[in-house]
Amino acid sequence: MSISAWRWAALAGGALAACYSNGMTGTALGAWLAPALLLVFVMTTRVWIGVLVTAGVWSVAGYLMFRGALPVPEAEYIALSVIGGLVSTVPYALHRLAAPQVDRFTGTLVFPAAATALSYIAASGAPFGTWGNEAYTQLNVGPLAQLASVMGIWGITFLIGWCASIFASMLTSPAPRPSFAAVVFALCLVGVLGYGLVRQQMSFEDSPKVRVAALSNPADVADKFFEGCNDRADVRCRNLKARGRWGKLFERSRQAAEEGAKIIVWYESAAQYDKPIEEVFIAEAKAFAKATGVYLIVGAAVAPRDPEAPLENKAMAFTPKGDLAFIYHKAKPVPGEPIRAGDGMIPTLDTPYGRLGAMICFDADFPALSRQAAARGIDVLAIPANDWPEITPLHGEMVRFRAIESGFSVVRATSNGLSIVIDPIGRILRRVNSFEDRGGIAIAEVPSRQISTIYGRVDDLFAGLCLLVTVGLIVLATLRALLRRRREAVQAGLVTG
Repeated sequence: MSISAWRWAALAGGALAACYSNGMTGTALGAWLAPALLLVFVMTTRVWIGVLVTAGVWSVAGYLMFRGALPVPEAEYIALSVIGGLVSTVPYALHRLAAPQVDRFTGTLVFPAAATALSYIAASGAPFGTWGNEAYTQLNVGPLAQLASVMGIWGITFLIGWCASIFASMLTSPAPRPSFAAVVFALCLVGVLGYGLVRQQMSFEDSPKVRVAALSNPADVADKFFEGCNDRADVRCRNLKARGRWGKLFERSRQAAEEGAKIIVWYESAAQYDKPIEEVFIAEAKAFAKATGVYLIVGAAVAPRDPEAPLENKAMAFTPKGDLAFIYHKAKPVPGEPIRAGDGMIPTLDTPYGRLGAMICFDADFPALSRQAAARGIDVLAIPANDWPEITPLHGEMVRFRAIESGFSVVRATSNGLSIVIDPIGRILRRVNSFEDRGGIAIAEVPSRQISTIYGRVDDLFAGLCLLVTVGLIVLATLRALLRRRREAVQAGLVTG
């Protein structure tokens, strides 16, 4: 097949695969095929034509894959899709310009290093955290997912990108053949999968365990407590609504306690009330925890006295002694969410069942917060959360990587989405989709001791190395290009001496 035929076949296949490479339509295979085929197109096309067409492909694919995931107006969503498409094309442009300037093996590292570095920068500074990272499509490729315990999700991003660059190199070289890079990649992949298979055999039979419960929203509990009495001056109506709401949730919690749960987690904003009656709720929560002998983690939304002030979105922990152990405010609000952000310090509570900690929903999309939790010795992480149909079950399952990375158990209680209980290597012990089982309670026994992980000790070292390698390769490629031009100029007699 001619280069021209390869080019357009690669573009067509890559564009189709891109629409199934991430987000709500993402598949494990699509995540590998899309960059490989699109990189072939970019490497066989004039630089800026290839880059602009690829940016268009990723803009359209992003629009389709994440539609409904972001609660923003259509015009803003289109703009974000275009921006995302342009940003996604940066590694392709760098590879197109830099890879031909260095040796074949080194050239295969440009794309994966740049893609990983870009994902890391986005997760560290962008408002959406790790949303959009292709590693999440590999969650059900169990052995590969375990690589996150060593390198975080960045290792998986790198492998996908490295496979793409080797594939493109083999197809676009003058004499396509297996390269040294392909052999090294194959050995690395075998090693990664072997490590993952061994880690998946880890047993927690002899480990201490605790029975936990994650509540989802019952059908008779409205999303907003003040429905039917929006007027803030109607204190009696609002208080009755708030009390009726938390009364139903205490009843559900009592059911979980009767089934043996020792740690009960409510979903995000489960308890909702106006600030003046907060002490009433806290008193009832203390009494409930003491009467049932459980540790209760409550997701609460509190409307402040000032109607112009942002809501409080927090998690509160109550002990069997009837104490309020900690209050944690959501650190990473979803863009546009009208709440007061917390300081991001993950709280801890020592219990007979290990050290308990908490974060809220979107916080779990930022690995730095989970690493902090692991560093503070948390054994069981409670995550009150709230989702919506378009991001279910994806958003609930994404937290499996936080368990794999940090080695703790996770209890994610969710309204309008997937409640999930996970062990320290990312296995799902219990799941309840509230759209299928309204008000269902996810109850399971989880290991109550954190297991050590390499990622927990070395942090984002691998992602940082990818950033350094990217910069180094750009500098190296630039210098070689300049030297080559100078040699050509000398040979042409344009430079003397």
